[in-house]
Amino acid sequence: MRLFQDDSGESWQAMAVDHVVAHGKMGAALVFVPANEPSAEPLRTGVTFNSTRAADLTLRTLGEKELRRRLKVARAEAAG
Repeated sequence: MRLFQDDSGESWQAMAVDHVVAHGKMGAALVFVPANEPSAEPLRTGVTFNSTRAADLTLRTLGEKELRRRLKVARAEAAG
């Protein structure tokens, strides 16, 4: 899990959740949750990882600018 702020200053948690990936294998998907509402339904993205280890490494090393960009894309996709 990684905390960051969006462009408006709202705090978010970026995290990986279990997800079936290519060839039916278990991996992980990137999701976002408002930090002030940890029980809220996660905002899912199309970003998947082949393993939770890969997801954890990515979350630790991904830049905040890229996290904000991916959050914007996820919000736009959720809005339709």
